[in-house]
Amino acid sequence: MISKKFYTTGESAELLNISRSTISRKFDRGVFFGKKNPITGERMISRESIAAFMKQYNLPPESLEIEKKKVLVGTPDEHLLALVQKVLMEDDRIEVDRVEYGGDVLVQCAKDHPALLIVDEEISDIPCAEVIRSLRRGEQPQALKIVCLTKSRNVRRCAEWGADEGVAKEGIEREDLRQKLYRWLELEETHEERVQTFEHQRRWPRAGLHVPAKVGVYRTRAPHRRDLGEAMVEDISCGGAYLSGIQLESGAIPCEPFRMFLEVDQEPLKNFRTHCKIVRLQSNGSVAAGVQFTRLSKANLHTIQTLSE
Repeated sequence: MISKKFYTTGESAELLNISRSTISRKFDRGVFFGKKNPITGERMISRESIAAFMKQYNLPPESLEIEKKKVLVGTPDEHLLALVQKVLMEDDRIEVDRVEYGGDVLVQCAKDHPALLIVDEEISDIPCAEVIRSLRRGEQPQALKIVCLTKSRNVRRCAEWGADEGVAKEGIEREDLRQKLYRWLELEETHEERVQTFEHQRRWPRAGLHVPAKVGVYRTRAPHRRDLGEAMVEDISCGGAYLSGIQLESGAIPCEPFRMFLEVDQEPLKNFRTHCKIVRLQSNGSVAAGVQFTRLSKANLHTIQTLSE
């Protein structure tokens, strides 16, 4: 069973054993993220941000534990397998397994009940069409989503066999495949970002600082997994900040797109918390970064404006 994507402030408060008002304040400050009803003002907290909060404060995550969605890949094609793995393997919500033969596809589907089957037309021992038809004759024929990858451009025949969708292998694009697979898995690819309406520009007044901060680096495809660390805020404006001396517990910066969470608990930025987009990364003995704020509360904006006056 997959857990909810968003929780009300009441549900979030119960999960974290804190008050609703605290949840609301932390949402407005950018500690929690999700979405907000523009009419009622109701805040909906994303599961990813709750999980990250639990990890940061060593709270038991059992209440948010979910059963991973299983994806079975039936193919003898190593290149195709590598492509699917690049699309899905970094997502903690998904478990990928692979078999090479049609008979193994039938056995594995009966045993593990995957949420999605990606089946290559070129599987051996049993024709792909017969594999799909056999699965559709099962006890719950529509419970399993099937994507058939074919060498033919006539992808409609895959639907005739019983597949939910046919995809031509030739010239397949990684991003296009990702969108299709996440759609069939009914999962969001990334968390939503509420980016400020203004751009990070040098013309904004900057305030010079030298304040220690905590940072959390997370990959855009796995926002609930954070690598914690420390940095120094050297200057700040309404658009972003310059961080020096970045040190992470893992000791390494991710090699794929990532974001950063910034938290300062010392004056003049006490209780300052926000999410950031990396716009410049430097490494010359130590790691430094120019960041653009993507979620800045009114209170944080007022603090920065006061410092810049």
